[in-house]
Amino acid sequence: MKNTEYKAARFDIANLLGWFECELQKESNTGSPIDARRELIRALALFSGISEKQIQESLEDLTHTQNDPHINETKNEGESK
Repeated sequence: MKNTEYKAARFDIANLLGWFECELQKESNTGSPIDARRELIRALALFSGISEKQIQESLEDLTHTQNDPHINETKNEGESK
């Protein structure tokens, strides 16, 4: 029974992530993306054992990398070779 429940939970999580992808494509949502991000961080911390702080720091690093034109130029130069 536990194995069946575990498989069903994994299936549901995969489908929920797909659903989130669809919601992110919309121009407007009923809820707040800030609240959703906070709850997703909490859920990932619970599931992975990684602290919320570490997850937030990783997201900040990714945001910094995405917004740094020098990093993006270097990346684009490497891709064009």
